[in-house]
Amino acid sequence: MKELIEISFSPVNAFFSIMSIVMLLYWIAVIVAGLDPDLFSVDFDSADLDTDFDSHSHDLPDRTDVHAEGNGFMKILEFFNFDELPLMFILTIIFFTMWFLGINVTYYLGIESTWVGVLLLIPNLIFSLFIVKIFSKPLAYLYKQVNHKGEPEIDFLGRRCVVFSTLDDLKTGQIQLTVNGDPIRLSAKSNTAEKLLAGQEAVIVGESEDKRYCLVEKFDY
Repeated sequence: MKELIEISFSPVNAFFSIMSIVMLLYWIAVIVAGLDPDLFSVDFDSADLDTDFDSHSHDLPDRTDVHAEGNGFMKILEFFNFDELPLMFILTIIFFTMWFLGINVTYYLGIESTWVGVLLLIPNLIFSLFIVKIFSKPLAYLYKQVNHKGEPEIDFLGRRCVVFSTLDDLKTGQIQLTVNGDPIRLSAKSNTAEKLLAGQEAVIVGESEDKRYCLVEKFDY
């Protein structure tokens, strides 16, 4: 145990050890104080929405190039399934994985140089991200089952809505509708090849197989 503590708080691994402790304290606070694990989650739909409106606003210059880098970063996060779990879940997996790899590399290879440890950060991070990608799907399923808050399920099929951001059969946009006096915004794609623009009326005709977005068609009858 003494050797483990020494390796964990060596200059090479101290940051990962401290962050792992911070994550552990955070989850204790979640359990004891009832903090919402979704508090620090990344809103991917809002990010897409902001990009869409900023790029096509009549009052602002075209900002497509400005958002290209941001869009690419969000795509990278989506590739590693950052949208499957709350951000703190993801960070916990990353820091604990990097800590575990760091102490094992230090122990078995005898690395004591801080500079060598810094050079190993990139491969360590990449490996940790792929660990996140592998385990995020099953963990997301378990999280949804455990964190179900008991809200009554709403049947959106057949409801009229307004397109909030441009969408088609390939690009996910957002729609807005009112249920029991409350505005609700959902991710959606077109059920046909027709492109739907912001402000157009549509009707919800289905749902994707993974239940992550609705399928809509133009309402013209």
